Amino acid sequence: MEIQECSPPEYNLVFDWAEKWFDLIELINNVTGTDDVLDPVSPPTESDELQYQSLRSWHFKHETQFVPLWEVFYKSHDWSIDRSNVDEDFDFPQKYLQNPFLFFYEPETLYKLAQQLGLQNEISIWEPNEYMTSHVRPIYIRLAQLLIEFLDWMDERISG
Repeated sequence: MEIQECSPPEYNLVFDWAEKWFDLIELINNVTGTDDVLDPVSPPTESDELQYQSLRSWHFKHETQFVPLWEVFYKSHDWSIDRSNVDEDFDFPQKYLQNPFLFFYEPETLYKLAQQLGLQNEISIWEPNEYMTSHVRPIYIRLAQLLIEFLDWMDERISG
């Protein structure tokens, strides 16, 4: 099922997807972590939550167009999950393998997202877990690298 060519709208979708996903990661970083211990992170503002809702909505709206393109890209690289570092009881849902970005916009609110990612220490107050944040950031970086590879891959296949 190799795509020999992709259309400009498909390329634009992937470009827009990457841009919106980078915006989402910037938002997550802004509300969950800081390198300055003396400058604690404030809880997300209403504006932050509205931005999250907007980005989340955009991703869900375009997911059915994005996932088939991602799948062809993903399968063309014949990657496999390295399970050597994964607890045997850990069951990574198939939906995240099909779309690894879903994990970062599936929760309904920023607070629920922070809890899902383990970035939130407390249940009743906003207290980001900087230790966990430092472990999640490399995942953002790797997914960003994959998006850039995906754009390059699409760029090689763009038609007319």
